[in-house]
Amino acid sequence: MTVRSRRRRLLSPVLAAVLVAGGCGFGTGPGDKLTWKVGTLQCSTDCGFLKMAEEKGFFKRRGVHVEFVTLQSASQALPALASGEVDAVEQNAGAFFIASERGDLDASIIGSTMIGLPWAIYAKKGITSLAQLRRKSIAISSPTGLPTTIANVMFARAGVSPASMQRLNGGGNADRYRAVVAGTTDSASSPADYVPRARKDGVNVVALSTDVVPDYPRYSIIARNDRLAAKPQAARRYLAGLMDGYRYAYAHPRETKALAAKEAGTTADDPYVTYMYDLIAGKRLVDPDAGVARPRLEYLSNLLVKTGQLSRPADLTTLVDDGPQRDALAMARP
Repeated sequence: MTVRSRRRRLLSPVLAAVLVAGGCGFGTGPGDKLTWKVGTLQCSTDCGFLKMAEEKGFFKRRGVHVEFVTLQSASQALPALASGEVDAVEQNAGAFFIASERGDLDASIIGSTMIGLPWAIYAKKGITSLAQLRRKSIAISSPTGLPTTIANVMFARAGVSPASMQRLNGGGNADRYRAVVAGTTDSASSPADYVPRARKDGVNVVALSTDVVPDYPRYSIIARNDRLAAKPQAARRYLAGLMDGYRYAYAHPRETKALAAKEAGTTADDPYVTYMYDLIAGKRLVDPDAGVARPRLEYLSNLLVKTGQLSRPADLTTLVDDGPQRDALAMARP
């Protein structure tokens, strides 16, 4: 697995072991309590919200050094967490619930970076509804990844069995969308970022998650329990910094759009940027309190049972720890 940081490459497990043996530590040593390493997926037009805390230096103000490690795909998130390469990941809770049912991971949901999901099902010309995609092809990702999970739920709502469709591993978000544009797949499950350009590209937006499954959560913050025990101050200060960033982003829309534009390599008035800002702000898809969003997690868990991806509802009493977020909220109150 290749995991790259915005600042540096992750240490390999072998090198990490050497450093620990030599007394250099790896994120949990006595002299390294106020550091926090988070695995994230590359943001795009949602960067104005998701990167504002980093951009404005809010973590530093809260007294914690946060290192963000950009993962190449969602399938790398839980392995990076399980291996100890990061303290926490921003990941859809569905994959975590599935892994936890298998007993693969000792971790807890401690907050969120995006409680709502700006997602879409895109289809080629002539296809205008989810029902028309029965027995058609769809570009998705890994079996437990967000693109697959949300597509299963949205199709089930439309009375379409996901098993009736030809599933293609379409790569990253942009790759899946481009496959529809190129005509190599009938449809794709990808973020709503591409909605503003779909008509120009000859692509139909057949469904939006905010309409079909408005309570479906996007990114939860999932942390290793041993790191929470070893570095409680770092965890709560990280969350407090996030809250500062979200609140600033809502209060300063021009700066938020400008940051998103910078990350996307475009201008702040580009519909690609303004559409996503309006969607996030209008639907409040980012919780300024970075809450765990328990009702949404319950909703997701029950949906995964209905779609057969979980055998029983996730036990949120053991998989959720809202203590760090409550402590951070007390720190972040004006």
